[in-house]
Amino acid sequence: MKIAIMRNITRTGLRATVAALGCLGLLASLLLCGCASQRQWTKKGLTQAAFDQDSARCRREAAKATYREPFAYASGQEQGLEQSVAREKSFERCMFARGYRLEEGPPSR
Repeated sequence: MKIAIMRNITRTGLRATVAALGCLGLLASLLLCGCASQRQWTKKGLTQAAFDQDSARCRREAAKATYREPFAYASGQEQGLEQSVAREKSFERCMFARGYRLEEGPPSR
């Protein structure tokens, strides 16, 4: 009986330690991301109105290019992630084609 109780305590302690380390890792990565520099779209002669218009147009084009039938069978969540990545790449290609460039900006605060 004592051995079974000790094993249960050891397993519980191990689970708590793993959970605590996972939380600590998540906190550390969030802090590092907060200090990371942000990429910004730049273009000579850029106004906010022009950027908003071009960005919206590229978002629409990217959504059309990566559209999938909403009720089509999808096996797993990975397809949704792949679709999001494809949509973002399509958006970036559109922005590059319009003369925009991605540059590192100052760290976010």
